Formats: sequence, structure tokens, C-alpha cells
Amino acid sequence: MSVPTLSSITYSFGITRDVSLLRAQMEDLQRQLGTGKRSETYGGLGHDRWQVLSLRARMATIDGYRQTISQAEIRLNAVQEHLERVRQIGVDMRTDALDMSLKVVAGGQTEAQLAARDRLDEMVGLLNFELGGRHAFSGRAADTRPVPDARTLIDGIGARAGLRQVIAERRAADLGAAGLGRLDVTRAGAAVTLAEDGAGHPFGFKLDHAASTLSGTTVSGPAGVPPAVDVSFSATLPNAGERLTLMLALSDGTSQTVVLEATHDTPPGPGAFTIGADADTTAANFEAALGDALGRVARSELAAASAVAAADAFFFDEGAGVPLRVDGPPFDTATALVAGTAADTVFWYQGENGPGSARASAVARVDDTLTVDYGTRANEKPLATVMSAVGVLAAEAFDEADVDDPARYAALAGRVAQKLTFPGQQSVDGLISELGHKQVALGRAEERHAAARNVAMNLLQDTEGVDPYEISAKLLTLSTRLEASLATTRMLADLTLVRYL
Repeated sequence: MSVPTLSSITYSFGITRDVSLLRAQMEDLQRQLGTGKRSETYGGLGHDRWQVLSLRARMATIDGYRQTISQAEIRLNAVQEHLERVRQIGVDMRTDALDMSLKVVAGGQTEAQLAARDRLDEMVGLLNFELGGRHAFSGRAADTRPVPDARTLIDGIGARAGLRQVIAERRAADLGAAGLGRLDVTRAGAAVTLAEDGAGHPFGFKLDHAASTLSGTTVSGPAGVPPAVDVSFSATLPNAGERLTLMLALSDGTSQTVVLEATHDTPPGPGAFTIGADADTTAANFEAALGDALGRVARSELAAASAVAAADAFFFDEGAGVPLRVDGPPFDTATALVAGTAADTVFWYQGENGPGSARASAVARVDDTLTVDYGTRANEKPLATVMSAVGVLAAEAFDEADVDDPARYAALAGRVAQKLTFPGQQSVDGLISELGHKQVALGRAEERHAAARNVAMNLLQDTEGVDPYEISAKLLTLSTRLEASLATTRMLADLTLVRYL
């Protein structure tokens, strides 16, 4: 009688071991089919693990850039929305200024001026915009509110002067004690001299040019220090209708023409002088008419120019970071502007004002070799221009009973309208366009990263992923082998000595 040998028993053990291996392989394939991954560990990937680690590191870097881009885009989109509203305020204010006549509604102000005050409040709110606890228009000082409230800007607070006081001081300095725009009119016999009250100071009228068609009259200048224009009459008297024309430079950079016409009328009308019986009488009439004409222009055009110049000095602080005001008192004889201090003047912009550009105050690294600078400051020239134009209208007051105020009001409105065309400088539209280019750069960087991430993801999938169809086929093959092995194992398990025999 023969019995199973050791080799047959060993064979049965081998089949059992194969079954275990097949089961383990089948479980691994099922895991791969469920997870889509070749291995649960990097070690299981063999040499491919280095490529997987590199791809995942690159994808993490890309994700970091994309998050930075997303945050920058959110901020830029919000800033652009606020700038659009600032632009519209400027457009509306310019439209109002082009159609303004003096009709006081309340507090010495017209309806357009009251609207300007509301718009100033809105401008302050727009420029104080914050997102996620960061003030967008404060430069690097993102935790600082950049602009005080409108009441403080206009009226000041405590000992600190606001825009209204700065304008009043500048008007006094520009008009001078005699109200003639810091010009002196003197006469000696038949000669009249018109001279600036000093050389080098920025206030009042500046003599730019003089021209004459007056017969028998000598006109010279402006010349000398301080500059002066001399008008000398002779026995040959002017004829009616002949004129002297003076071109005057105003404190806001504009110019004004003053014309005096000879007439036989007594009294003469505005802008005219009576031809007298002789040279001395004619010179005396000319002196009186010149003083009257200068006074009227000083109280209207020069006063409006003075308000605009004061508002510009108050708001245009991008370089020095401080407002400028008249060095006084006394103000009507002042000869210089001085920088305001935090103790005596309201600083309208309180954010960061470093030497670099406003854009450089916020920088996003969006690629290994690319950064996008997209910072903003409330005191950038286009924004300060709108603040200055709206602020000067909101601060001024008028009286319909004052004979000069209609002209002053019209002169101020014209200057505000002109200012809001942004002559020779970047406009709010330009600022919006500039930041739009930053948005385009961010969008292109995002597109590049999205494409690069897709490539990396595909490579990663090819390296550590599996083909579900291939795994399914392997599972079917293993299932067939496992069934055969189990059948064989079952047959061996049922084998007894009796059955064997």
C-alpha cells in the first residue's frame, strides 16, 4: 500500500500559498480599481516616485501662485468698481459745473454746491474702502484709514485748519490789503505806473504783457524788479474806442485780460476811462478806471483762481506728503507758502506715502520670474484732482446780493469744469486703464498656470494612476486562476487515505 509522499504534501502547501498570493494580488488590484492609484506609498512606485514627487511639488507651487492671483484679482476688481464710481462723480460734477448759475439755496451755497458736498462724502467713503481688513487706497499702510471725514476736511478740527480756512488765507494773500491783486497803481502827473508789490512771491496778479492802441500814449513794460508797466499820456490825447490791454497771470496758472477803452462818456462804463481835457486829467481818469477794473477782476476771477490754487495746495501732496498754506498772519502781505504741520493743518491723506510709486505698494508674485504691482493710494493725481474739484465747490460760499459774486461763481465753476478734463495729466479713466493692464497680466498668468497644472496632472495620472480597463482584465484573469486554484485545493482537502487507495 502506498501513501502520499512528502512531495505531494509540499505540492498541496504550494497550491495553498499560490492561493494566498492570488488573493493578495486580487485585493491590490481591487484597491487600485477603487482608488485609481498604483500604490498607496511612494516606495511602491519604484523609480517613478522621484517624478511623482517633482510633479506634486510643482503643482503645489502653481496652486500657491494661483491663490495669490485670485486674491489680487479680487482686490483689483473691487478697486476698479470704486474707481468707476469716482470717475462718474467727476463726470457728473463737470456736467453740473458747465451749467451753473448763482442761485443760493441754503448756507450761501447753490444746489450744485450742496450736491458737491454729498459727493465729497461719497468720495471719502470710496477711498476708505477696505477688503478683508485691508484699506485698498492706503498704499503699504493697509491698516490705516486713508481719508478723514468730509466735515473735518472742509471745516478742520480743533486747531487744525481745514480746506475752508486754507482757501480764506490764500484769498487774502492773493487779493492783498488794497484788494487789487497785490498790484500797486500810482500816478505822477500824466504818468501812471502799475507794479507788482514785490518780486518772487506766488500771490496775486503777475504782469505778463501790455499792449496799446492809445494815440499819443507811451506804454512800456512789464519790466524791472518788481515788474511794472508804465503808461504815459501826452498832449496828443487818445481817441474814443482806442484801448489798453493788460494780460495778467493768476495764481492757479490761468490768465486774465483787462481791457480799458477810451471814451468821452462821463461817467464811463465798466472797463472804460474818460478822455480828459489834458494829459494829467486823462491820466487821473485812467488811474481810477484801472483800479476799478483790477478790483472787479480780483474779486471775481482772481478770487476763484485763488480758491482753486488753495485747494490744489491742500490736496496735491503726493510728493511732499503735506499740504501747503500761506505763511502768515498777516496773510494780505504774505510772501511765501509753508508746509502745514499735523498740529495746525488737516492732512487729507493719511496712508503710506513713500518715495516709490503707488503701484509698488502692493506686489503679487504670480510666477517664478514675474511679479505684478497693483497698489493704489488715495492721493494719486487723478484722485486728488477729483477731490480738489469737488472739495473747492463744497467749501466756498456766495451771496447773490454781492455784485461780484455771480462772476466769481461763474469763474469758479468754469475752473472746476476745466480741471475735471484732466488737462496734461492722467485722468481717472487712465488710472482705471492702467490697473486694467494689471488685471490682464494676472489673467494671462492664471491661464498659463491652469495649462501647466493640467499638464502636470496628466503626467501625474500617467505615472501613479492606473487604467481601469487593464485592471478589470487582470482581475478577471486572477479570478479565473483563483477559482482553479481553489478547486484544486478543495480536491486535495477532500483527499483521504481510503479515497487515495
